[in-house]
Amino acid sequence: MTIPLPPRLIRIATTLFRRVILGRVPRLFDAGYYRTQHPDVARSGIDPFLHYVWRGAAQNRDPSADFDTAFYKHQSGRIRLDPVRHYLRFGAKAGLDPNPNFSTLMYVARYPDIGAAGVNPLLHYRQDGRAEGRVAAPSASQPEEWVPFQGVREAHRWVYPAQGSSRFSVTLRRDVPATACPTALPRLCLVLTLDGAEIDGLVQSFDAFAHSAADAITLTVDTTLRPHPPRPTLVLALEHAFHGPGPGGTIQLRYAEARIWDVVPERPHVLRICPAGALSIQVL
Repeated sequence: MTIPLPPRLIRIATTLFRRVILGRVPRLFDAGYYRTQHPDVARSGIDPFLHYVWRGAAQNRDPSADFDTAFYKHQSGRIRLDPVRHYLRFGAKAGLDPNPNFSTLMYVARYPDIGAAGVNPLLHYRQDGRAEGRVAAPSASQPEEWVPFQGVREAHRWVYPAQGSSRFSVTLRRDVPATACPTALPRLCLVLTLDGAEIDGLVQSFDAFAHSAADAITLTVDTTLRPHPPRPTLVLALEHAFHGPGPGGTIQLRYAEARIWDVVPERPHVLRICPAGALSIQVL
């Protein structure tokens, strides 16, 4: 007759075994969450991370509240490591996402200091980013549902950088005459892929230009210099816009109002509402 070991002894034995075979528990694994969500594991006494590696991942059990095992496996395909360690070692660098509400690439691109520090994006968001008010963009987005696009035809959504190009510039100007912009549109959307520093730079440029004596302020974007998001992060919606060709391949625009939309969050919101003005945009 076999006498089952009490859970306390199983916990001690499997914890020692896990330390020898697997090492430390990754910081993205939440043992308390795993036990709470899976009472059978808690009752058995088995080390939670050992269970996840041996059985839990194959059964699509989630190791924490912000890591969706099935979602991650759908992206990664067959892997030798468990999903948590794979994401920490390889997946984040490859741009894989740990859950539908967290885009790894968007987080790193919006906050370049994370990539420079070599910190895992989700780990940073859990430990510091959420408390600091940093934005986590969803893995999958539906741009056609964004508010600034409502009622705007596809032809009136100009995407920068343009296909086949990695550089563009936006210049706020005072010297664009009305005669240079003969084509009128109710709303024109400039759909921009900017990282966090560039978003701040554009907003600050609009703020500064309103009180500056400068004739022009230019923001130049080169997506080859550092990691950029995989999709647009900002929409510059120009209300009652007029446009026309300018010198050097530029497009000149005048508008009655400019609304700067941050489209990184799941629910895009307006960062700034700027008064009437003019600008030019150029593919470099």
